[in-house]
Amino acid sequence: MGDRSGKHRCDVAVGPAFQAHISDAINRFSYLHPSIEIEIGPEVISLFAESTDDVGDLARDLQFALYRQKIYAETLALRKTLIEGVMGR
Repeated sequence: MGDRSGKHRCDVAVGPAFQAHISDAINRFSYLHPSIEIEIGPEVISLFAESTDDVGDLARDLQFALYRQKIYAETLALRKTLIEGVMGR
């Protein structure tokens, strides 16, 4: 990673229910916030931002990405079945 001196760090705890979804959530988060450096630990994801103003919003956005990915993964089979039923396949 790049030089983190002068950057503000924000740690976001990740519970066991979200561990399987970290990779996909980080991909989406990185697309939305390309300038943010990310460090993934066993139970915490650390975000490094230029400004303290960004830190609260970044933590919220990462938590939303994790939650969204979890819901997506858990409902995928249901959505596939529903689409197949509607389309008559």
